[in-house]
Amino acid sequence: MVVIFDKLKTLGIGYMADPGLYTEKQPALVMIHGAGGCAQVWQNQIHFLNHSLNPLALDLPGHGKTDGQGLTSLEEYTHWLAKVIRTLFREPVFLMGHSMGGAIVQDMALMYPNLLSGIILAGTGPILKVAPVFLEGLKTGFEETINTIISYAYAKGTDISIINEGAKLMKQAGSSVVQKDFEACDRFDRRKDIVKINLPCLILCGDQDRLTPPSLSKSLSKSIKKSVLEIFPSTGHMVMIESHKAFNQRIRDFVLETPR
Repeated sequence: MVVIFDKLKTLGIGYMADPGLYTEKQPALVMIHGAGGCAQVWQNQIHFLNHSLNPLALDLPGHGKTDGQGLTSLEEYTHWLAKVIRTLFREPVFLMGHSMGGAIVQDMALMYPNLLSGIILAGTGPILKVAPVFLEGLKTGFEETINTIISYAYAKGTDISIINEGAKLMKQAGSSVVQKDFEACDRFDRRKDIVKINLPCLILCGDQDRLTPPSLSKSLSKSIKKSVLEIFPSTGHMVMIESHKAFNQRIRDFVLETPR
C-alpha cells in the first residue's frame, strides 16, 4: 500500500492518512472536504477508522498542501478526482464528501460509477445555493464573512475554540480559492440527475445544519434509491467533527457491510 503515498507525493497532492495501518484486506475510503476546506477536517475519521478501513483524506487542487490553483467548477474537481483515484487504486473505492465535497461525490457517482463501491454524502444536497450576502461578502470583506459563515456551520453551544479553528483553516485557503468554491457551489444543481445514481449510498447530516439544512439530505434520500439517511441530533453542518463518534461508527458499519 505504500505505493499509494509515493504516488501522492509525485502528484503533489496533500493528504491525511496513517500509512502504517494500511493493509490490502481493508476497504479504501477516500474523503473529500468542502468549500475552502482541506484534508485536516477529517482528522477524527483518520484516527478512528484506520483500524478497520484504509481512510485517505485528500486536499483538492489549490487547497491545503495540494499544488495548483483552485478550480472554477465542480465538474473540473470531479474529473481531477477521477484521475487521482484511477492512479492510486486498482479496485473501486468508497468515496465520502462533505458539503461541496458531497456535490463532487454526486458527480463522481453519475460520471464515474465504475470507480466506486459506494458513496457517503455528509452535510450536502442536490443543490447548494449560497446566500448572495455571502458571495458578495467574500469579495468585499473576506475575513469577516468567513467568521460569519463558520458561525453558521456549528450547532449552538459549540466550543468557541473549535469555531475559531474552522475559521482559521478556511482563511488559509485564501480569498480567490474560497470565492471560486462558493461560486461553484452556487451553480451546482443535480436535482434532475440524482435519480440516476445506482450505488449504495449513506446520507448523514445534523438536525441543526443551517448551511445545508436536513431538507436537502431528505431530498437526496428520496431520489437515490439505494440510500439510507441518518440525521444526528444537536449537530450542525460540521457533522464529522461535532458528532464524530456516532458518525464514525455509522461510516464503519456502512463500508464493512456493503458488498464489494
